Amino acid sequence: MNEIESVIARRLAFLERELDRMGRTADDAEYELRLNPTDPAARRRLEVIYALVGEASGQIRALRARQPDRHAVIHYDRDADLSAGRAYRQALG
Repeated sequence: MNEIESVIARRLAFLERELDRMGRTADDAEYELRLNPTDPAARRRLEVIYALVGEASGQIRALRARQPDRHAVIHYDRDADLSAGRAYRQALG
């Protein structure tokens, strides 16, 4: 893997992790909106989250297109991310 591919891989990992977090945040915002459907702040919050999710997924698709040997679909492996995080923290001491 050359330096450019490494940068793309790190960027993809970051975006996929953030996309997963945004999904959980969207779930919470949808729940709040269902509790109070007339709340304009809850509606705006959800609209902003959806816009960010759309941007992030578009960036992921664009980066995936630059990697011909990779999958074009978005796949976030939460278990792999957790184990990588643990390994990173252990390496720090």
